[in-house]
Amino acid sequence: MEGKRKAEVGLLGLTFELYDKIPGLKPALAKFAEELSKVFSPFANVSFPGVCNTRSQVNQAVASFEANNVDFLMVVLLSYAPSHIALPTLLRTNLPILIFNTQKAYSITAETKPEVTLHNHGMHGVQDLANVFLRSGREFNIVTGHYQDDETIGQVRQWCDAARTVRFMRQCKIGLLGYPMEQMGDFAIDETAFLAQMGVEVKRIPMKRVSLEAAKAPDEEIAEQIDFDRKQFEIASEITQEEHEASSRLEWALRKILKEEGMHGFSAHFMAVSEDGRPATLPFLAASKLLGEGYGYGGEGDVTSAAAVAMMQELAGAANFTEMFTMDFGGNAILMSHMGESNWRLAREDVPVRLARSRLGLVDLQVAPLLLTFALKPGEVTLVSLTTLANGKLKMIVTEGEVVDFPPIKALSTPHYKFAPRGNLGDFLTRFSMEGGSHHQALAYGKLSEVIEKVAVLLNIECSVI
Repeated sequence: MEGKRKAEVGLLGLTFELYDKIPGLKPALAKFAEELSKVFSPFANVSFPGVCNTRSQVNQAVASFEANNVDFLMVVLLSYAPSHIALPTLLRTNLPILIFNTQKAYSITAETKPEVTLHNHGMHGVQDLANVFLRSGREFNIVTGHYQDDETIGQVRQWCDAARTVRFMRQCKIGLLGYPMEQMGDFAIDETAFLAQMGVEVKRIPMKRVSLEAAKAPDEEIAEQIDFDRKQFEIASEITQEEHEASSRLEWALRKILKEEGMHGFSAHFMAVSEDGRPATLPFLAASKLLGEGYGYGGEGDVTSAAAVAMMQELAGAANFTEMFTMDFGGNAILMSHMGESNWRLAREDVPVRLARSRLGLVDLQVAPLLLTFALKPGEVTLVSLTTLANGKLKMIVTEGEVVDFPPIKALSTPHYKFAPRGNLGDFLTRFSMEGGSHHQALAYGKLSEVIEKVAVLLNIECSVI
């Protein structure tokens, strides 16, 4: 899986054809557009085909953006340009549009010369274009501010990150091993609605294929995986070679299938695996290590949380599957845990990640499953719940908070940590449930609520920030 990438942006710089009569203006505007591209370069690869001042030039520029599969189209009024030179093409394209309302000059003083205003009057072109977009029903967004202002560029970066994440989601494939856990209704999903609204395709992973792949996994590659585990993790003395090999073979098989099918994540239901009987064990170790490689994951057949984790992997570069488990009123926090699936690369560094035998004991298996147990490192994080509400509409519930500095609980044999929301715990949990948050979530480090809101805007789905 690829890590965090830059957005691919098509920069449509506009001016007025009438201004061709003014010597030196168009080259100066082109130079400014190139300067903007450099400002965006830390987070975006910008394609700038040159200043456009006719409908034909706009057509050619947008066609090239579409051919190059850019994530979104940024419109900059380098000077005034009449809206109708761009409107027909921008109505036809499916690319999301951001108008960046900026200019080269930072301030106007009593000493400002006429040529400065001539080179810095794109603002009323923005107003012209925004008006005709609204009249035409064309969705768009605007960021206004100076291009050297950090807060302004931060907003542009969020739109870039949101756009590349949305493009990722539009081609996202999530594998389902088994079936969703019965009677858990909050992550039940209409796959047609999921594909239509989010762009996510759900694909089945047959138990037979998994077991056959696991059986034929090359011995030398299984040995390499086990050697990796021994170097990276503290191995519990109770673990047998048979147990380690069974989990490793299942890990190898799932990784191979995900790669061959172009999947970006998967979900597995432990009861379905046990009932089938062909896979020798449960994919707890596989889930933790694949999460560490950038895949999404959801427990108990929850493809919505697997997609949410995949989304956060793309957005932030690393993410985790998690669940709110037990309220800690004394610490104004929540103990977060699950059965054994967690991104080990997010573990705190002062305590070794331990490879241990699962104490699940709820299902019959050929071989006891292994898992990685650890606590997450402290830091600011964002939680996302992706769920379905009335009329089949998808919704994201987002909150920012903190993984507190809390060492592993010795008596717990699963990955766990404490999450502290902002504000009162009871108020937060009440609001979370009233907004429809499901009991599985995705987590990533950083303050990401604003960019996730923008992802929801581009996906045209509801989003509530708590």
